[in-house]
Amino acid sequence: MMKTLIVICGAPGSGKTTIQNYLSEKYGFQRVITHTTRPPRIKEKNKVDYYFESKNSFFENHFIEYVEYAGYLYGSSYEGLELALRKTDTATIVLETEGVLSYKKAIKDMQVLFWYVKVPDIKQLAVRILKRGESEKEAAKRLASAEAKRDMRISTRLEPFCEIIENGNWQETTKIVDRVLKDAGVKKV
Repeated sequence: MMKTLIVICGAPGSGKTTIQNYLSEKYGFQRVITHTTRPPRIKEKNKVDYYFESKNSFFENHFIEYVEYAGYLYGSSYEGLELALRKTDTATIVLETEGVLSYKKAIKDMQVLFWYVKVPDIKQLAVRILKRGESEKEAAKRLASAEAKRDMRISTRLEPFCEIIENGNWQETTKIVDRVLKDAGVKKV
């Protein structure tokens, strides 16, 4: 069976990780764990949510892509991708939009689905960020960053190959996700 990678991007608070968790729970898809230098949020665990790194240890990895986002480094490694795909034929990864372009160039030996998650009302982003445990100051900093502003709309470079997943109502979002997977021929593990 052909390996499949689902690459999910969008603005902070758009629901990328929620969709990734849904794919893991309903379909059994493996998460590609990424690296970051940001401190863990409440309830986040090392090697489960992220590989939490220092600036020095961060650069010991072999990255497909990495970026600085809101003052922290984030990246995805070849090792993390290989580990996820050893466990199952379908894996998911959450990236920022520039990272998507790196994956588009680098990954050629498997089926890759690219999804951009958007919300109908940008005001929902701040509410969602606060609900996941960030302080108002952290949420404001994240949403004011140049990267967040860039990711609030799909770029013209991503439009030709990204499926847009509208995430305003969770029940409707799951129906969209299920339909997109069925149309692509991706099945439960």
